Amino acid sequence: MNILILYSSRYGATEKCAQFIMEGLKGKADITNLNETEPGDIDRYDIILLGGGIYAGKLQNNITRFIKANEECLRSKKVGMFICCKEGDKVAEYIIANVPNWTINELFVLEHVGYEINLERMNRLEKFLMKSIFKIKENYSQLNHDSIDKIIKKINELSQ
Repeated sequence: MNILILYSSRYGATEKCAQFIMEGLKGKADITNLNETEPGDIDRYDIILLGGGIYAGKLQNNITRFIKANEECLRSKKVGMFICCKEGDKVAEYIIANVPNWTINELFVLEHVGYEINLERMNRLEKFLMKSIFKIKENYSQLNHDSIDKIIKKINELSQ
């Protein structure tokens, strides 16, 4: 089976998770960062895993645009999703608010994979807000490797 991992990463956590997932798969997968390039012809893929971050309750625009623009094709695929978000308890609420219902109903996997704070990749205003309002002084990682492993296991099962 042909597998595509398609993600959008603002500060690097989603990209890191996409890489972890790709490395854990038994077969080959293509990986594409929507911030850098379009995936091309997705019709050749059987499994498509979408990954993105949620900021202020909004899933990254290029992921939602991709879903809407490719609805017909995606409906014929096995589609999964992983989300990076500091507010893990609100991920389901945010997904419901940001993606079409058919997507949610047909996902083979939806996992919250945690989050990271990477001050070096933030602009001045973002750093200021993190440091002054949230009292965050250094980078840290709260990635959920159990959730990442669940995604890997599901994809490996589907691709057999």
